[in-house]
Amino acid sequence: MECLRSWQRGEVEALVSPAILAEYADVTERLATKFPDRAAVRWAEALAASAELIFPVVRLRGITPDPDDEVFVECAVAGEADFLVTGDKRHLQILERVRDVRIVSPSEFLSILRRPKKT
Repeated sequence: MECLRSWQRGEVEALVSPAILAEYADVTERLATKFPDRAAVRWAEALAASAELIFPVVRLRGITPDPDDEVFVECAVAGEADFLVTGDKRHLQILERVRDVRIVSPSEFLSILRRPKKT
């Protein structure tokens, strides 16, 4: 959540693809059905409105044990991201890096963000 707040404050840039937005919309809908008494989180809508929309051309098949996760790697690579921030330890964090994109946990990313800048 703090990573998204950093994006909301303009400290980092977020990249999304149509496939990622569809996944987030699906998850949001499932959570709303499962937990109808909880207030809906509108991060997916905020990302759709304000994140940089990337249209990956190159498909990176077989890169992760879970083919559903490939859309995140494809977006990061196509958008020339420095980092792919994910809580997925089993399928994505184990990769550590794909091409020039470093794959990190949210806590590791926040630690990187908080490091003093070299002058």
